[in-house]
Amino acid sequence: MTHRQSGFTLVEILLSLVILAFAAILLADTFGASASAFSRLNKDTQAWLVASDKLVELQVFQQWPATGTQDEIVERGGQRWQVRTRTTEGPYPNTRRVDIEVGLAAEGGGWQPNWSQFSLLAKPHESIASPAGSSP
Repeated sequence: MTHRQSGFTLVEILLSLVILAFAAILLADTFGASASAFSRLNKDTQAWLVASDKLVELQVFQQWPATGTQDEIVERGGQRWQVRTRTTEGPYPNTRRVDIEVGLAAEGGGWQPNWSQFSLLAKPHESIASPAGSSP
């Protein structure tokens, strides 16, 4: 009479451990990629907010910017952002094209833009000269 024991063999246990280790490695890689993507998305979102704030500032205060390039450093979210505003003549009369680039400010002065956007600004109404004899 043979007595058979139930349970797993050493080969079955080793095979299941290999499969479990492979799944754990894939899961860790997925979490790492997700964290990296979240960090990049967060940085891009912050850069977009800084660029949007600059554009709103120009629109709300009815500024008629001179053509040229202006660089400034802005603090937001505990980080220093470099903002480059390039203003050129617009494609229509009494308009300016404003290109805004935003990136994390680097210690050595070099920086890489994370976000760029552009818009057209119209000359503020009171700044436009009316022809003689016309009513506003």
